[in-house]
Formats: sequence, C-alpha cells, structure tokens
Amino acid sequence: MRWRKKTSRTPSNAASKAPRGYSLRRRLIGTTLGSSILVGLVSTLIVLAIARKEVNDAYDDWLEEGARLVLALGEGSIGRVAGERSPADAQPALRLDYQLVSRTGEVLLRGEDAPKRPFVDPERRGDRYYDVRADGEDWRVYVRHHDTLGFSAQVGQEMDERTDLIWDMLESLAWPLVGLWVLLGLINWFLIWRLLKPLARMTRGIEGKSPTDLSPVAEESRAYEVQSITAALNRLLGRLDHALEAERRFTADAAHELRTPLAALASRIQVLQRSHPAEQAPALAAQLQRLRADMMRTTSLVENLLQLARLDPQSADAMPRERVDVPGLLQDAADACAPTAAAQGTTITIDARETALAGNRDALFTALRNLIHNAVSYGRQGGQVRVAAERAGQYVALSVKDDGPGVAPADLERLTQRFYRVLGTNVPGNGLGLSIVARVADMHRGQLQFGPGLDGRGLGVTLLVPIDTKA
Repeated sequence: MRWRKKTSRTPSNAASKAPRGYSLRRRLIGTTLGSSILVGLVSTLIVLAIARKEVNDAYDDWLEEGARLVLALGEGSIGRVAGERSPADAQPALRLDYQLVSRTGEVLLRGEDAPKRPFVDPERRGDRYYDVRADGEDWRVYVRHHDTLGFSAQVGQEMDERTDLIWDMLESLAWPLVGLWVLLGLINWFLIWRLLKPLARMTRGIEGKSPTDLSPVAEESRAYEVQSITAALNRLLGRLDHALEAERRFTADAAHELRTPLAALASRIQVLQRSHPAEQAPALAAQLQRLRADMMRTTSLVENLLQLARLDPQSADAMPRERVDVPGLLQDAADACAPTAAAQGTTITIDARETALAGNRDALFTALRNLIHNAVSYGRQGGQVRVAAERAGQYVALSVKDDGPGVAPADLERLTQRFYRVLGTNVPGNGLGLSIVARVADMHRGQLQFGPGLDGRGLGVTLLVPIDTKA
C-alpha cells in the first residue's frame, strides 16, 4: 500500500458560499443571439401588421371596384329572375361573390358562391364596409347603393382568403429568418471565440506562473479592456515578485550572517569542554553537552534555511542538469550520514539497480542525505536503512526505507510542510528536511511518495525523477 503526497485544503465559509460560475462566451452568444431573435420577431410582427393593413386596403379597393362593376351589371339586369342570365349576354360572368339586393331585401342577382340571403340588411344605408357572418363564414363586404334604381350592390370576400395570404407571407418569412438566426449564431460564436482568445492565452500564461516565475504576462491583445487587466495583473506580479525576492534575500542573508557567530560559539563550547572534562566537573560538562546539542540543532536549522533560500528561486526550466552517476550519488549520501548511523547502530545498505539519470546532482544529493538522515534519526536503535534506485516506468525511483516505528497515516500529508514535526518522537530536528526534498522533487518535475518501510514496518520515502533521454 502506498500513499501519495496530497495537499489538504479546508474551504472557508466564504469559498463554500461562492456563487456558481458561468461561461462568459456562452452568455455572450446567448444574449446576442437571444436579443437578435427577439428583435427579429418584433420586426416580423411589425412587417406582418403593415402587410395586413396593405392587403386589407388592396382587397377593400378591389371590393369597391367590384361593387361599381356589379352596379353597372345590375343596371342592365333589372327584371330578370334571380340567378338567370340572358342568352344573348356575351359578357363573361363576374368572378365575384356579389349580390344585387332590392330595397325589399330580395336578392336579384348573385355570384355562384355568394350566399342566397343578403350579406347586409338593405335598410342599412350608406356606401361602406361591413364585417359580417354568413353561411357560417366571416365576410368582408362592401355595400354600394344605386340612388336611381333603388337597389344595392353587395360584394363580399371571405376573411379566410386574407388570413391565408398573411399566413403564406409568414411561412415565406419563417425559413429565411430561421436560416439568418442560425447564421447569426455561428457568426457570433466565431467572432466571440476570436475576441476572447487573448483571455484564453492570458489564462494559460497565468497558469504557468509559480513563485519561481513571476515574469510579466505577455500583452497579446489590442483590446483596451484586456490590456487594462493584463497591466494590472503584471503590476501585481511585480509587487509579489519583489516581496518574495526580499523575503528570500532576508532569509539567505540572515542565515549566512548567523553561520559565522554560530561556528564561533561551537568552537568556544568545544574549548570549554576540553577545559572542563566530565571527571572534574560533571554538572558543568553535562550543561556544556546540552548547549553543544542545541548549537548543533541551531546550526542545522541555519543550514536548512540556506538550502531552501537557494532552492526556492530555482525553476525546473532554469535548473542546470547533468548526467548523474546513481551508485556514486547513493554512496556519497550514505557516507554523509555514516557518523549518525554509527552512533545509532544503524546499518545502511545500498541497492543501485539504475546506473544513471539526468538531474541536478547537488540538489539530489541534498534530498537523499536528508532522507537517509531522517531514516536513521527516526528509526530504531540498531535498525536497518535501505537506499535503492530502480526504474519505475518513466521515472527513476530513489527510495529510502527504514524499519522504525513509522508515521501515522494522518501525519503523512503534512510531512512536507515547513517546520512541521510529528509529535512524540523525542528526536531533535527543525521540520525542514522533507520540505527540501519536496522542493527538489518539484525542481525535477518529479513526485514524492510515502509508503511502508522494510518488511511492512517503518516509513518508506520515494523520490521519482523523470527519465531524460537526452542526458
């Protein structure tokens, strides 16, 4: 069973209540296309209303003209039986729904499709239009009276004819409108995609930023809005880079300045220990030994701070790489920890199955030394530590395993946090060793994994370094 390094994050109340996000591109397309469809529908209704009015006016003029023709027809037809036609009449029949109605309401003459009863009661006087219902249909009727002969011409048209014409016009407009809306949607999608490409490029540029790379984001857009966002972001990155650089410089300068007085204090403590051996002054010798241990712990902390100050500015792209002799690297790291291992009675074994890798030897040496030192310090007295290198897919796995008490699973995720130490170990330390190892893994674009140690006991730490075939 293996554990991978994970970063635990507890969302704050503000973050948990954050509103749901949305796609600006989709919203822009939706709003532009929706507003265009709405305007198109309103324009269509206006066009149909105007067309309806013009159609009605044209048909009304046609009814009025038909009424004049019917009156002219009626002047020569008075006295005939309703519906009869003179055999000598060479004039073609009028293709109108018309009626010649007497003053008494009798239909003297009518068209083939015209109702048998008058459209309008003859008692209604005046030449005008009527909307009536006859034979179960709605009609638009124009009535014109003959003042001399006393009959009236009533010419009607079914309202369905006008409505059908309006619907035919609507059907003729519908498909072009739908096609135009589809074309408009595609054009909007393309143009918005083109206009938002600078934001996508800026997003990729921001995602590539890290504490080691706070260079300005490239301004690739001529849009004022995007330029203002880019300029503000670059100013923020500049201030952040300045603050981080000042912090690194302070840490490096402080650690460097502390090395000299600490070395001097360590020398004086050694002189005092020689001047006051344990046989002559046991109490003072004990105090001096504790003081020396504290001095060594402080010196180790300063060294680790200096190491972090040197590693933090490094980036994976700018880090110098070389071909590293893996067996030699493992042996040098083990030799550096040999005095501590001898004091603990710990046996260090090396198993180098991989002979070479590409990386920064100094950084890898520091990481392995810290891992071996931790395995020896936190392992059991007279225990075993195994240092190995082997191929693991596209990586070279550098592992250090011990057979000590191990680490609880709940503490594994926090081991790489700076200054974090597992409680109850009673081992002096500063909590920076694994932080340095994690930084070395990031510099090599590798991974740091935690798992069981030897024979299912203790802790196993594996540093995976990608294989570089060009090295």
